[in-house]
Order: sequence, then structure tokens, then C-alpha cells
Amino acid sequence: MIFTSTLFFVFFLIVYVLYWSWESRKYREWILLIASLAFYASWNPPFLLHLMGIVFLNYLFLKPIAKTKSKKLLTIIVLIDLINLGIFKYFYFVSDNLFYVTKLSLFDTSTFSFRIILPLAISFYTFQVMAFVIDVYRGKVEELPNFFHFTLFLLFFPQLVAGPIMRAKDFFPRLEHLRIHKTAIYTGLFLVGLGACKKILIADNLGSLIDPVFLRPKEYGSGSLLLATIGFTWQVYSDFSGYTDVARGCAFLFGFNIPRNFNAPFFSKNIHELWRKWHITLGTWLKDYIYIPLGGSRISEFRTNINQTITFALGGLWHGANWTFLAWGLSHGLFLFVERTLERKGIRILPEAGKFFTGVRIFWTYALFTFAAVFFRSFNIGDCFYIFESWFYHIRPEQTNTLSFNLTIPYIIGGIIFHAAEAPAHYPLWFQRNRTKLLLAFLLIGALIFGNYAGKGQDFIYFAF
Repeated sequence: MIFTSTLFFVFFLIVYVLYWSWESRKYREWILLIASLAFYASWNPPFLLHLMGIVFLNYLFLKPIAKTKSKKLLTIIVLIDLINLGIFKYFYFVSDNLFYVTKLSLFDTSTFSFRIILPLAISFYTFQVMAFVIDVYRGKVEELPNFFHFTLFLLFFPQLVAGPIMRAKDFFPRLEHLRIHKTAIYTGLFLVGLGACKKILIADNLGSLIDPVFLRPKEYGSGSLLLATIGFTWQVYSDFSGYTDVARGCAFLFGFNIPRNFNAPFFSKNIHELWRKWHITLGTWLKDYIYIPLGGSRISEFRTNINQTITFALGGLWHGANWTFLAWGLSHGLFLFVERTLERKGIRILPEAGKFFTGVRIFWTYALFTFAAVFFRSFNIGDCFYIFESWFYHIRPEQTNTLSFNLTIPYIIGGIIFHAAEAPAHYPLWFQRNRTKLLLAFLLIGALIFGNYAGKGQDFIYFAF
């Protein structure tokens, strides 16, 4: 069930009515759990059993780890979670590269009689369950949940498929106060409408325009390749932040306030700031469970830079089993290394003050993000180098296939407008003052979207991760 489909709209409406129809906490929890099980099963029923097995296995380790603080037990369950992720997500990547290096038929996946299918949301629920188990070991979970609540926490359907990656503190305290009020309803409906607009009006339309360019980049000129890459940055922003908006909106309507995942990242003045505003829950997860355990910035400058590079390399591979994702992560690690080195040496290329120089820094940060986006979107490293060559070495004229400037730019402008809506510091107050008008507008837009486009859109990009 895609969030912007009519089927999900009907599903959510039924769940919402049942959820608030009886004043009982246990009843509401059961409604959420049953709905979450049904939601995941609608994608692939067999993998629901697989997911429940992972949940149950992790639950078995919680009490022993909390009681003994055994690092050995923690290592065992974390390794089990990583092996599970590795088999399903990285088996072919590892096998194909081993075959390329060794030429041994043992690693030739084309001869295998089976095919491993990637379970939906495996990257997200693996990180979420690992974070919970590690927090139990660190003593950050004050009271262990029972199996029912632990399962509900991991399967909570608004954020199950593509996050945000929740922590215990984001969910369990709200179970004690499942109440609905006008502000939550207004905010929830507004976010659902906002996310649907980002996804259907901007991301899907940009995707249909630029997908052919990245599918066959050698058939396009340098200008089309640049426009397609810029378009992709706004597609992935609109797609993923749109999903998060819908997820948070649905959660608000159930009485939960799950973490924000985007905060106008393309207005950042450097890459450090951008990663505090882009995919926020993944960034904090990588910092808390990889970067800091490696030593963080408490050690030598050289080791700090190594830790940062390792963290972003793993963050890149988390997105997908492809050398392009590793290159994407390493490129961001390199950007951060350069920024950190310049800052440590007290070197300022541009003055800090002034709107003009602020604008230049924002433009430069976005340009670096766009450069790295080539790795994220391309199918292989060869395509990446071809695109870079077309930009920096051999400018190629437009060929038979050309990405339409007039069709693409309006959707990019639309993405910029939605992005700007996240920026004002007093946005919540502005929303409160105009909530009735905004709600009515988004309901009308939502009705138009569901009536004319529902069921025809593309999957969310992060469903693949």
C-alpha cells in the first residue's frame, strides 16, 4: 500500500475510525498492532513471518542483556541482525564482486537455482531494533517493554517502511497518553496533505522526466545530464520528505509525535549543517552507534577523520549494495574532512557575515550535494564517470534525446517552494494562525490528488532501502 494510493486512504480511514471509537488504551494498541501487521502483510505475507522472527529473537535477548550488561550477548544479537541484513541485501553484491576477482564458479550467481528477494523495510527496522538493543545495554531504556509493546514499537505502520528511525523515547512515553486534540488533527492533516503534494505533484513528475536520462546517460548531452541531476536532488528531497510528512501526519492523528527527518537541508551553509538537516534520524543513528563508539572526535585529528570516513562509507552502503552508494558515502566523508581541516586551521574562504556570502555558501553546499548525487542516482560507476566527464572535461552538445528545460524547471521550482516552507523559525506559529485556511486548501488539493492520480504514482525511492 503506497501512502498516496486510494487503498491506503481507505485503509487508514477505517483504522482511524476504529482506533478512536472506544476509550481504552489496550484496545487502541491492539488496533494499531493488527493494522501494522496487515499493512506489512499487504506487501509480502511470507516476509511478515520473517520480520516477526527477527522481532522475537531480539526480544529474547533484552532481559538477559539488561540484567547482565553482557557485551558478549549484545555482540551476538547485533551480529545476528547484521547477518540477516547482509544475506538479504548484500549477498549478490559480495558474490558478484568475488566472482569478478576470483573467476570461481562458486560465486557465479547466474548459475544459482534460487533468488533472494529483499524484504521490505529491512534496512530501517534493522537499524531501529539494533538501536533499541544497544540502548538497553547502555542503560538508556528505563523499563523494558513486554513482547506486545516491543512488537508494536517496531511495526508501527506509519513509519515502518521508510522511517523516521525511532528510538524508545520517541514512542513508549506516548502510549501512556493516547489522546486526540484539535492541534494534533490540524497538524496531522496538514502534514498528510503536504507530503502527498510533494510526492505526487513534484517527485513523481520529476521522476518520469529524469529516469530515462539516467537509464541511458550516453544518449544525452551535458546540459540534460546536469538538469537531470539537479532535478533528481529535488525529486529525492520531495519524495523522501513527502513520505516523512505523511508518516508524521498519520502518527499525529493517532496521538504520536514521531521525529522530524528534514529541516530545509538545501539552505545549509556547509555539509556539516546539511547532515544535521537531511535524513536527521539516520544521521543521529550513525553518530550514536558508529561514529562515537569508534572514538568520535575525542581522539587524534587523524583518527577522527578516519572514523568520520568509515561512518559515511557505511552510511552509503546502508542505502544500497552497489559501489555507487559507497562512492556517495565516501564523497560526503571527503567533503566533511575538508571542511573540518579548514576549520581546524582557521582558514575561511568566504566571510561569515553578509547575505551575499551566505547565499554563496548555500549555493556551494548544494553544488557539492548535487555532485555526489550522481553517485546516488547512477546505476554504475561507469555512468558516473561519463557524467562527470561530460561536465568537466568534454562538454557534449544535446543529441537526439533531450531533457525538456521547460517541463523540468517548473517542478524544480515547486520543490523549492515546498522546501522553503520548512525554513521559517516561527513556522508552527504561522501555521496555527492560518490552520483553518491551510487545512481546507490541503483537503481540497488532497481530494483532487486522490481523485485523479491515486494508484498511478511511483513507489517511494526509499522503499528500495
